[in-house]
Amino acid sequence: MSSTVQIILSLITLLLLSIFAHIAAPRLRLPYSVLLVLVGFLLIPLSKLPLFSYITSFQLTPELLFFIFLPILIFESAFNMNIRRISENIAAISALAIAGLLLSAFFIAFAGYWGLRAIGFEVPFIVVLLFGTLISATDPVAILALFKDFGAPRRLALIFEGESLFNDATALALFLVVLESVGAGFHGAGSLLHGVFIFFSMLVGGTVFGFLMGWVFTRLLQFARHEHLQITLTMLAAHATFLLAEFTSNSLTLWGEPIHISSILATVITSLSIGSYGRFKILPEVQEYIGRFWGYAAFVANSLVFILLGLLFTTLPVGLTDILPAMAVIILVVVVARAFSVYPVIAVLNALRLEQHIPSSWQHLMAWGSLRGALAVTMVLLIPDTLSHPEWTQAYSIKEFIMALTIGCIYFTLFIKATTINGAIRRFRINELQGLEPVEYREGKVYVYAQTLLRLASMQNQPHVDKAALHELQERYGALYRQAYGELSSNTRGFAAMFARVLQIHAIGIEKQTLKALYAAAELTEIGYRRALGKFEQQLVFLEHGLSATPKRKTLRKRWLRLGQLVSMSTDQLSDPADKYLYYRAMAVCAQQVIYMLSRLAEHEGIRLFEADKIFDELLGQYREYKGHALDRVAGMQQQYPALAEQQIELLEQELFLSQIHALEELESSEVITPAVKTVLYGELRQQREAD
Repeated sequence: MSSTVQIILSLITLLLLSIFAHIAAPRLRLPYSVLLVLVGFLLIPLSKLPLFSYITSFQLTPELLFFIFLPILIFESAFNMNIRRISENIAAISALAIAGLLLSAFFIAFAGYWGLRAIGFEVPFIVVLLFGTLISATDPVAILALFKDFGAPRRLALIFEGESLFNDATALALFLVVLESVGAGFHGAGSLLHGVFIFFSMLVGGTVFGFLMGWVFTRLLQFARHEHLQITLTMLAAHATFLLAEFTSNSLTLWGEPIHISSILATVITSLSIGSYGRFKILPEVQEYIGRFWGYAAFVANSLVFILLGLLFTTLPVGLTDILPAMAVIILVVVVARAFSVYPVIAVLNALRLEQHIPSSWQHLMAWGSLRGALAVTMVLLIPDTLSHPEWTQAYSIKEFIMALTIGCIYFTLFIKATTINGAIRRFRINELQGLEPVEYREGKVYVYAQTLLRLASMQNQPHVDKAALHELQERYGALYRQAYGELSSNTRGFAAMFARVLQIHAIGIEKQTLKALYAAAELTEIGYRRALGKFEQQLVFLEHGLSATPKRKTLRKRWLRLGQLVSMSTDQLSDPADKYLYYRAMAVCAQQVIYMLSRLAEHEGIRLFEADKIFDELLGQYREYKGHALDRVAGMQQQYPALAEQQIELLEQELFLSQIHALEELESSEVITPAVKTVLYGELRQQREAD
């Protein structure tokens, strides 16, 4: 069997095992990533058998991890992050990603150096610092999956993920600086200044280069109006940014000094730019599919990385008995270092009151819940096999020593920390509903049961529905509905305000869905869609914080929202009359849809039991005013710009054309017509549309 066939067979086997692990993880009550590593670890004795020796043919290499897997994992995480919520927590994320990582790396260096000496391991300080730089970066993959399963607060998960994305860039920059110092030696202040210059040039250069690449690929997405082309462009954006950043770092100089660009930070910034601003250039029908594509790509990458982590012991030349004492000391040091990098940093942030207070229970989980993964292994593999130091006296190489410590720390975080996260969340009561969440919980129950009763009422005249069964379900859910409202009204102060708030959130959700449908039907331009969507999202932010949905102008000018407004471009001015016309027309349609949906809900007899008529009347009155205002602007613009009347005809024709295409697709899917007939009819409709 050739080596290529063995590699392919190994890859197929590993992917198949990852599928079984994913199925078994919930039943075994183990995190998926932990089970993958365990499977990889158990494959070690199996790979010793001649029949299964091919399993180790597919291995983690620096190139595979650095240039293939990392861009996928970075892009998938950053693309789906909300830039507005990042900007609201930018101080915490930045402080943990930079100051926290530096504190952790140097604490590990000093404590690890003296701890290893105490047990007889004479390891140079610079080597321990090199290890500290690579092990201080956290991996969000496993912990975020656990957060989702156990109901951790969204803001806590966001801070964790944001820190992990940005401290990956910080850790790699610091790692490369220290790695160069190990090879070239430390020469006092000159080496220190050189290292500081490289470190900050990587961060600044990565940021600038990331914004540049984000702009380039956003423009390309605008011209590539095809689903396959746009998906390919996002894939190219991730890998091209990463590769070009690495290439540019090897060719730029300033005053004789090389200009290094952080490829990780550049990819993060590019992904955030495309995910926030470039997303509007992606065809509406492609946006959902592109999210699934990257979710699948990240699933494959994560599965292979974690299962191969378990197999790493097969290539470890260091004896476990020789390295076990040092591994135990280093694991303890790394655990303490994480706490040292969290508590002081968060204490300063809370004292300065730059952002919303971070409770102590969150800090405990942040200190304990930090896991290590792909990036740490990637940086270890980047260490040259020939790396040496004059003070290194061990029988194995520096790379082999650091590899053993890294694997030990990764296994500890996965098998000990990850498996105890659920207990830690319960112990610190992080999954308990806090603040307004108990009210939201009761509001949610009322709304869900109300929608259930509305759905049952719509089945009343359907002949295939058994009336006795329908009556039984109406009685059951009617009782649940009244019970939920009783809990809400008896345990909530200011019931009217809270009920109005949940209706406002529901109304904005209706507006966002309607807006998306209008944009997909080409009844709204991109600039108008961005402005309207930015307005709705901003209103949701204020409602989630318990403020009015229509805050004063000064309130909108929050310091930490400026970055989000810059990237999402939600404050674009509509200078083109056609853009304005479509914008106000869309606002009228959104308001009308809210009026229709809320009116249906208000007419339900269960709602009237709650004496909520006044709340509905006030909110419906507001939306009737919004609709009237928007229609007045539409009428005024039609008078001012008579040519816009032709655009109204164009919009109606476009809507009719889309309905015709939808009818053709239904006929084909039901096999009433063949694909050939559909193609001919589609061509005729397209020609007729272009002729009109």
